[in-house]
Amino acid sequence: MRPGQDQPGELTKSGAGLGVPFQAGRRQDATVLPQAAESAAILSPPQAAPAELAGMLLPTEGVTFASSPHPIIFVRPVVHFIVIALALAVVLGWQTHPIVRGHHVTVALVTGTARLAVLVAAALLLLREIGSLVGRLFHFLAYRIVTTNRRVFIVEGLFGRRVRPLGNTALAGATMSQGMLGRMFGYGTVTCAQGTMRDMRDPVRLYREFEAVAMGVEGDTWKQAIRQTQIP
Repeated sequence: MRPGQDQPGELTKSGAGLGVPFQAGRRQDATVLPQAAESAAILSPPQAAPAELAGMLLPTEGVTFASSPHPIIFVRPVVHFIVIALALAVVLGWQTHPIVRGHHVTVALVTGTARLAVLVAAALLLLREIGSLVGRLFHFLAYRIVTTNRRVFIVEGLFGRRVRPLGNTALAGATMSQGMLGRMFGYGTVTCAQGTMRDMRDPVRLYREFEAVAMGVEGDTWKQAIRQTQIP
């Protein structure tokens, strides 16, 4: 037999089994690898229901995601407070050096009634920014959006609670917007017919959960949305 000529009834495997003969009519053990789609379909278990939703979830309902305001909400009042304080310090500390009767004297730029007016205006502006900062702190601690595989809730309240479900029709028309800084730091705004949720964490995931609830998508399956009524 010449080199390279295969024997009848005998084949050669390629790849990892190169050079191992395969004989016709002989039983071979095959290894079946799991499909990639099946391995990718493993879903994480549902999250535990937060205390604010205790007793409100349906028997087959589980929390899938929760989002809260991003710390970026504190940047604007803090920056405003710093700018106002610096401007006040500059105005009050600015001095002129005129010559009076042949001598250089130091005179404040703002004196008398004008100085008092500047102090009052600056104090009011600073108090407004402090109030804004405190309000944003309460919003940061007491505002959450919780999504389940059936519904979406807005949960408000630091010591008490106020739970407001969003209608599926409003969720279906929701929009999501992110600026350049939002994409860099992971925050954005989600708007629906029942309100605007500004500067939320992970807005892409939040928007996806909105659409999943509105369209009746659960995991890798498509189920009828809970809002729909089946007519026999």
